[in-house]
Amino acid sequence: MEEDNGTEPWHRSLQAMLDALNQTLHGVILHPSTPHNASTRAGRDDNAYLYILFVMTLFAVTVGSLILGYTRSRKVDKRSDPYHVYIKNRVSMI
Repeated sequence: MEEDNGTEPWHRSLQAMLDALNQTLHGVILHPSTPHNASTRAGRDDNAYLYILFVMTLFAVTVGSLILGYTRSRKVDKRSDPYHVYIKNRVSMI
């Protein structure tokens, strides 16, 4: 009466994966027989946030210095600019 459409194995494997994900998210250790592997991974990634913070800081300093250098270069009154030399000479003549 009930037809098998072939999705039962897929549904069982999906349910097993979701159960494993839920256990992982809730802090349940799935394989307690390998504590050395888990501690090695945790030890390797301990300073990952420091690396990310360092890269972001380096990027921020670089972009900030570029922006600051550009805005300061635009504000500097260039004395050798021909327009300013003309205005200075013209005003001094009057």
